[in-house]
Amino acid sequence: MKNKIITIIVFVLNIVLLAGIVWSVNVVMTDSNGEQDIMAERTMEWRTEGIMGEITETAAELTTKLAAAITTERVTEVVTEELKVEDDVAAPIFLTFANTVEVKQGAEFDIHDYVGYGDDVDRTPELIVEGEVDTSVLGTYPLTLTLTDEAGHSTSESMNVNVVSEITPYSGGEKEAFDTFAANYKRDDTVLGIDVSRWQEDIDFGQVKNAGCDFVIIRIGGYDDGSQYEDRYYKTNIQNAKAAGLKVGIYWHAEESSVEEIKSNVAYMMGILAGEKLDFPIAYDWEDFSGFEKYEMNLHDINTCFETFCNEVEAYGYEACLYSSKNFLEKVWTNEKEHLVWLANYTAQTTYAGKYYMWQQGNTGRIAGISTDVDFNVWYTGR
Repeated sequence: MKNKIITIIVFVLNIVLLAGIVWSVNVVMTDSNGEQDIMAERTMEWRTEGIMGEITETAAELTTKLAAAITTERVTEVVTEELKVEDDVAAPIFLTFANTVEVKQGAEFDIHDYVGYGDDVDRTPELIVEGEVDTSVLGTYPLTLTLTDEAGHSTSESMNVNVVSEITPYSGGEKEAFDTFAANYKRDDTVLGIDVSRWQEDIDFGQVKNAGCDFVIIRIGGYDDGSQYEDRYYKTNIQNAKAAGLKVGIYWHAEESSVEEIKSNVAYMMGILAGEKLDFPIAYDWEDFSGFEKYEMNLHDINTCFETFCNEVEAYGYEACLYSSKNFLEKVWTNEKEHLVWLANYTAQTTYAGKYYMWQQGNTGRIAGISTDVDFNVWYTGR
């Protein structure tokens, strides 16, 4: 590994030396011929620009390879031995579960649409459902759900499925004005901000700044159904937010289930970021816990994914943090290396007992410059 890195560094230095030689030739030609050979001078400039363009592209490519080489070496730090049945010490858990759910009459009922579950070791714990649901007939259908892992540990929960003619509409929650938010949470040790993605569409960051907001965390992109994507508003958002004088950070919407996917996606993300200066750690946002079982991961695997993400990001010179809700911070994430945590907990006063440096306090905020609901955040500068 060290030899490979040294080889790349030497190659980059040779390219830089070549660039210096080309530039020197251009200067000599200009000085010796003066105004009498303007076309020759311009021809050399065009050639130089072409060579320099190739050099820049090559250097960028080599920088990426160098970072990848360093990263590969560091990732091994978080890949641990395969867990065995005898390592399984806890019962499987329901990650998402509701005691009462609604299904529209005539619709297909799939229990995996309403639960998510996992185990500390077993990647495919067994789910047994006792009871039946007939969606052609209105009424309440009681079910008993039992999870069992390969070590024999079990967990059971009860659920009532209500078959209804119309699903109860979601109200969306009470709206919170930024002025009210500021009155409640602005202190000497706090800074207030928002986080945005394409869902907020066009944003007037000048108005956002004038409303008293000091920072914005922007979705750069993510990984969805096995495909990488760039948030289509990312470049506009980060450019306009910086122009308005806001501090900026980014988050990655994650759905990886392996170290290989993490490595590929961080490289993709860094290609979009292109060395942009950030004021906050890059947030890892893994939220697909409803239906978690479809990934065939255990809880150890997803924590390894997060630690790998941190290592990969740090190899490019950035810091990473974990974004998650109070529920999953308590159930899923171990965060053994104590990376910074961005807590999501929509309440007036959080009861989360762990460490966090930022708190996403609500998701129905309203602020000048944005026509839709937006998340409000408190950054604790002393943490």
